[in-house]
Formats: sequence, structure tokens, C-alpha cells
Amino acid sequence: MPCVVRRSVLIATSVEAARQELKNFCRNKGNFMKSIIRRCAFGLAAAILAGAGAHAQEDTDAFPTKPVYVVVPYGAGSAADTLARTMAQKLSEIWNQSVIVENKPGGVGTIGINLVVRSPADGYTLVSVPVSDLAVNPHLYRTRPFDVFKDLAPVSQVGAALNVLVVSPALGVKNGKELIALAKSKPDGLTYSSPGVGSQAHLAAAMFGLAAGIKMQHIPYNGVAAALNDVVGGQVDIMFAQLPSALPMIQAGRAQALGMASERRSSLAPDIPTLEESSGVSIGDAVSWSGLMAPAGTPLALREKIAAAVTQAMRSPDIQKRLAVMGTVGLGGTPQELAKAMQDDSNRYGNVIKTLGIKLD
Repeated sequence: MPCVVRRSVLIATSVEAARQELKNFCRNKGNFMKSIIRRCAFGLAAAILAGAGAHAQEDTDAFPTKPVYVVVPYGAGSAADTLARTMAQKLSEIWNQSVIVENKPGGVGTIGINLVVRSPADGYTLVSVPVSDLAVNPHLYRTRPFDVFKDLAPVSQVGAALNVLVVSPALGVKNGKELIALAKSKPDGLTYSSPGVGSQAHLAAAMFGLAAGIKMQHIPYNGVAAALNDVVGGQVDIMFAQLPSALPMIQAGRAQALGMASERRSSLAPDIPTLEESSGVSIGDAVSWSGLMAPAGTPLALREKIAAAVTQAMRSPDIQKRLAVMGTVGLGGTPQELAKAMQDDSNRYGNVIKTLGIKLD
């Protein structure tokens, strides 16, 4: 760039003064040019960011323009799978675009979740997971190939099933207070079943025992059906079972419901009192909910758009009616609400797991 001399040089009263003025200008020229370059760089960066933001907004506005995949990290027919498929069918109608559910079981949910963690953060690959994967297993297992709070981003809750305390009618108790009295009369307390160590049924019963101050022996089973059948048959004293599994047996008189593990009665079974009403002991909302998650880095605006569609789907009258038959409710909600539910249950179940001293490989 040519060196342009300021007019003060030309009108200097002496050659020496002009020479000094010229020297000062040329010395400062480097800083001047650096300032110009710096301003141009900032301007270019701002233009790039503005363009990227506009492009991202266009992508969000147009979403979805191709099929959306929802991974379920468990086998077909599971509660998480049923909720995901119900949601996917309704989302397909809302978006006029295919929403495909893919089952990727294995590794206690890790295989399917890890697949989504490694997927592009563009909203087209999501994972629908139960609360256990988001709030329990991170505390339960010594190692996990991902961190659900860092490697996934919350989208929306999908649905939930309440847990109900059930006993065999042959046990001879009519409410939670009688159950606690019976437990205190036995030197070894009561036995309770669950579909496995660290399951919500296990943790709910452990919380109840701690809150009531009673002894209880855990008997883990390989699945819900076997655990519930042995309670009905009288081989085990009690179980906290999901309402969809227990309700048919309760209605048939084969199981006695003592209380819902929730702070409010359920409209699906309004005659069953809450656990606090029945026993005087509360363990809060021990609800088996599922959440829809995206890969970390998925823009919030995109997650909010997906969440709005999920909420529309899961709260629609036809979906609520269909789920009610199964003892389940549709939820929906915002990414922020799901994040809070994750954190609240993570704190609660984490404390229980620490108290019980449970760790799995």
C-alpha cells in the first residue's frame, strides 16, 4: 500500500520537522494496518456467524425434510418401545414425514444410546429412554461409555407409568399402615421382589423401607412377570409394580393394591389411594417415565420445535385414551422440564443407591 503523507508534512517550516513527521507516520503505519486487518477479521467472522445462524434457522424452520429415526435401546414390546412407537406414529401424522423406531437392545441400554451419542446433532436421530438410563444407571454402574448429562441433550418427556405397591390378598393386610405393623412384628421383616437390582421397583421398595423404618429383604428376578407372579402366589410379600402390569391382576382380585407411589391419585385408578394416604409414609413420585434425547450439540431451537410436536402428539385425546387402557399417560413438555426431571431423579436415586451401597460392573 503506498505511503500517503499527511498535509502537516508538506507545510512544515523546516526539512527536519518534515523528516520527523514522516518518520512518525511510517512508524505508526504498521499499527494502523494491524487495526484495519483486525477490524476486517472481526467483520468477516460476524458475517460468517450471521450466515450460519440464518442457515440454522432455515434448517429449524424446515425440519423435518427427511425421515426421523427414534432409537429404543431395548427390545420390542418393552414399555419404552410401546411409548416410542405410539409417539412416532402420531409425529408422522403431524410432520407428514416418516418417523421410524429402531430397536437397538444390549448392554443395559448402552448400545442404543451410544449409537445416538455418535450421531449428527441435526435432530434426525433421537433416542427414547426410560428414567433408569437417565437417572439411575449413571449411579449404579461403575463405568458407562457416555455421560447422559454431557453427551446427550434433553428434548421432551414422552410418557409415564405409575408404580403401585401390591401384595397378595392372602397376606391379610388392607392398607399401608397394617403392612408396616406386620413388618415390625416379624424379626426378619418383609420380602419384596423386583425385576432386577437397581430397577425402579427395587429402589422404590428400598425408599419405602427406609422411610417407614422397617426391615425388608430384596429378592431380584429376571423380569417383571416372574416377580409379580410370585407376589400374587404368596412366595414374596410385596412389590412396587408398574400400573400397566399390575392393574389387570388388581382388577381380577388376584393382587391387593395398597398405595400409589405418587403424590396424587391417578385418574387411571382413582380408587387406589396414594402411598402416603395408605401408610402415612411418602417416597414422592416414583414414576417410571421415559424421555426423548438428542445428541449433544443439537440446537435448542430445534429441540424446542421437536418438543412442541411431541407434546402435541402425547397430549392429544386419542393418544391419551389409547395409553390409558395400558395404565400409562402421555406427557410431552419442554427440554428444560426434562432436564429438571433428570436432575431431580438423579439426585434422589443417587442418594438411595449410595445409602444401599450398590455398585454394578
